[in-house]
Amino acid sequence: MVRVSGKAMEMKRICWLIVATLLGACSPAPDFTDGAGKKVSLADLGGKPLLVNYFAPWCAPCLREMPLLATLHQEGQIRVIAINYDPASPAELTELARRHAIRVPLMIPDDDARLPFPRPGALPTSYLLDARGTLLETLVGELDEQKLAEIKRRVASAP
Repeated sequence: MVRVSGKAMEMKRICWLIVATLLGACSPAPDFTDGAGKKVSLADLGGKPLLVNYFAPWCAPCLREMPLLATLHQEGQIRVIAINYDPASPAELTELARRHAIRVPLMIPDDDARLPFPRPGALPTSYLLDARGTLLETLVGELDEQKLAEIKRRVASAP
């Protein structure tokens, strides 16, 4: 049997901590939890422009724009996610989507998420991000067909 000194054991622990830290740094930290309880990072949503919409079920303009956002999401040129302004659990999000016929992915931002936009002060507010996750535009107020057409044109003309 080989005896390992205290210094050697301490060095071994330090090496494992370094390896664990490096492995953890390889995957992006989660920014959201979806309605199924799955952790999702902003990087997972990359590759296409993304419209992040903050809403609340007590906000009539928020609910009015949801069908348009669902259509935009289904078209596939721009991804759309919606964030309930009020705290909610994944189960509550699922019920909220059912009750209000919301057809875009609902997300809960993690407390320590480092998002490229602030929590909005008014609802509805949407944030348009490019395919790399860079904030392009903040849109305050209800989105309508004309505003969504402008967003599509902007995304189509972006490099």
